[in-house]
Parts: sequence; structure tokens; C-alpha cells
Amino acid sequence: MLDDEICKVCGRPALRGTEEYKFMEGKLHEYIRHMQEEADIKAEELKEKPLFEGRAIEDLHAMSISFGGTTAMEIAKKYQEVKDLIEFVDDRKKDIAIVEAEIQEIEDEKSRLLIQANGISENMLDKNFNDIKGYFEQRNRAKQRISDYKAEMKDYQNDLERVRQEFDSLEPSSGMAKVYGKVHTLLDKVMKAFINAKKENLRRFLASLSEKTNEYFKLLNENDFRGEIRIRQTANDSAEIRLFSSNGTYIKDPGGAQETTMYMSLLFAISGLTTLKKEENYPLIFDAPTSSFEDFKENVFYNIIDKIDKQCIIVTKDLLEVDKKTGHKTLNTEKIESMTCSVYRIEKKAGYDQEDLSTIRTIITPIK
Repeated sequence: MLDDEICKVCGRPALRGTEEYKFMEGKLHEYIRHMQEEADIKAEELKEKPLFEGRAIEDLHAMSISFGGTTAMEIAKKYQEVKDLIEFVDDRKKDIAIVEAEIQEIEDEKSRLLIQANGISENMLDKNFNDIKGYFEQRNRAKQRISDYKAEMKDYQNDLERVRQEFDSLEPSSGMAKVYGKVHTLLDKVMKAFINAKKENLRRFLASLSEKTNEYFKLLNENDFRGEIRIRQTANDSAEIRLFSSNGTYIKDPGGAQETTMYMSLLFAISGLTTLKKEENYPLIFDAPTSSFEDFKENVFYNIIDKIDKQCIIVTKDLLEVDKKTGHKTLNTEKIESMTCSVYRIEKKAGYDQEDLSTIRTIITPIK
């Protein structure tokens, strides 16, 4: 500003030697002195206050050393653990999504099954499922017990064989002891023969019974599906009868007529074998056997029974027609004429006391 002879504050000229110039020069010297004083004060402060008074550098150095080695390995290990846990959680989320999709598919399938179940409730289906599940669990437990029993029986058989070998190796000291030994051997063979004969006889009987049952079953189901009856021995030495298709499929729930003729065929077969073995014959009595039959099968059933060489008495209401208005019952003469067997009508004599059983009288009238 002095060289330019102009005041930079107000912009007015200040020529050298004038009062304005001297005033401006004094102010500049005063400002320079003030700045020098502040610089001196700061210099004194810097001399009095030491730099880096704390131990920050040493602490940082020590911390860097402590974070190395084992600590660094632990930190890296924790990082890997966290990373593994995050991956595990992500995998489980994917598994949950898959399971939820499967659950939704099962729910949809359950809804379709309920629609196809023809009015069967979900509770009933659940009950049936639990029953079947219980049966399978019982079967698995039974299989395990059978396996355990077989292993136990094998141990007993090994012990028995060992004892027998020890017994056979004994040398009797007297003649009677030798005789007793031979008697024991003979009785043992006889006992085994009886056991084997019993098993073989039972097997032959069931085979013969199955054959005869299927013969009658074929007659009773003429021109209709029948399948094959199988009779087999169960674990508790009883027998059970089952119906199978020709391809070996078990028919668990046969039709009413089919099931009825199956058991009737079994009765005919038992009666026939009894007659053959004991030369004794007795009539078979059936009460309303055609109640589960369809009309076309009912019409020919009696004639088929008539062809069987067995005395049968069938009690039925199939040959009666009832007037819905009056309740009066009359014989169906058309059906009776188409039958080849004998027909009798059994009815209560009118005029009995409905509260006194002793007043009832039965009338048997030959019809054909």
C-alpha cells in the first residue's frame, strides 16, 4: 500500500509525506508488531508443551503385536465360524422352502383325495390311516420278536444237539443201561415221526380243503368273476381263508355276494370232507344267504345249489312279494316255476297272541 500510495481500506490516495501517508504507515507498523507478538506467544507455547505427551504410539505398537499370532488366529477362526453359520442358516432357509413346497403339495393332494372320497370325512381317513399305521407297527414288532425267537430257538437247538452228542458218547456200564438207551432213541424217533406226521397231515388237509372249496366256489359263481380261494395255516396253528386274483393280488374287500359264496363254499367243502372221512352226512342250513346278491344272480343261485350233491335248507324271503299298501304277502310264482329245487312255505298261523309266545303255531305248506 505504501508503494502504491493508496489506502487499500478506503481507496483514497495517500501521497508520500502527507498526513494520510504517515497515518497509513503507522497502522501498518502497528499491525506487523501485533502479528509478531502473536507469533512469539505461539512459539513460547510450543516450547513449553511437549509433543506426543501420551503413550499412544507405544500402545498402538503393543496392540498391533497382541493382535498378531494367536489372537489373529482366533479372530480369523471366529470370522470363519460366523461365515459357516451364515451359510448354514442360508442352507436351512432353502431346506425350509423345499419342505414348505412339499407340504403345500401334500395339502393339495389331500384336498384331491377328500374330493374323491365320496363323502368320507377327513377324521375318518385320519382314523383309518392311524389304524393301518398301528397295524404295520405291530407287524414290525412281531417280525422282530419272531427273529429274536428264532435266534433263541437256534441256541436251544445247539444246546440240545450238544447234550445229545454227550449222551451218545456215554458208554453204559450194564446191559440194562444199553437197553434203556435204545428205548430212549426209539421213543425219540417215534415222537419226531408223530410231530412230522401231524404237520404233514395238516398241510394235506388244508390243501384238500382249498381244492374242494374252489370247486364249490366255481359252481356258485358260474358266469361271474370269482378269483381263487386260499386257505393257509397261521402262526397260532389256526387257519384263515383269503380271496386272491389270478395274478396273486389279495382281494381285501370282496363284494357281498362274493364273500357270501366264499364262506358257503368253505362250508360245503368241510361237509364233503366230513362225509368222506367219517361217512356221516348232515344238512346245511342257510339263513337269507342271498340278501347281498343282485337280482340276476339271485335268480340262478337256487338252481345252482340244487345241482350240488348236498342236502341244503335255505330260509329266505326272496320268493315273497309284499303289497306296500296293504302289507299282504303273496308268493312269486314266476320265480318258483323257474326253480328246480323243492319249495316250502313256512308261516305263522293267524290268531296268535302277540304277547304270548306259546300261542304261536307254525304252518309248513309244500309249494313245489
